[in-house]
Amino acid sequence: MIEERREAHMTILVVDDEPEYRLVTKTVLMSEGFKVILAENGEDGLKQLQENQVDMVVSDIYMPVMDGIRFHRAVRAIPKLEKLPFLFVSAYDDQHTLDAVQNPHFDGFLRKARPTEELVEWIHHLTAPEGSKPKVMPGGSRSKMNGERGFRGGPFI
Repeated sequence: MIEERREAHMTILVVDDEPEYRLVTKTVLMSEGFKVILAENGEDGLKQLQENQVDMVVSDIYMPVMDGIRFHRAVRAIPKLEKLPFLFVSAYDDQHTLDAVQNPHFDGFLRKARPTEELVEWIHHLTAPEGSKPKVMPGGSRSKMNGERGFRGGPFI
């Protein structure tokens, strides 16, 4: 019950240049009780963060105008947002992308091809109070069985 109340008040900013991904993600998250704000690139995402109270960001990495890495850096430079949970998503899982997200300052990375339930798991994980976060990242056992590389103590998903 407490988790339901927390979700009902959570606002998630989804930043992605693909309209279809934004729409699907918004639909999934709204069905889970989240309020969703959309932006099509990092520059638009910064504008949305100035105009809205947001509890978490889900951002693509590769976008025109301002990519996700530069967007993340800009968000972290804003003192009131420096600890805002931030999940990267990407359709790419090549070595360049995996290397780009191997940064201890990044909160997590999810491949877009993963089931939408894992996106919701990541949101719960990244927004949980610090003392109640599970020690294993979302999707951890599945990824370890597949031999995927670790990310901040857990898997790339």
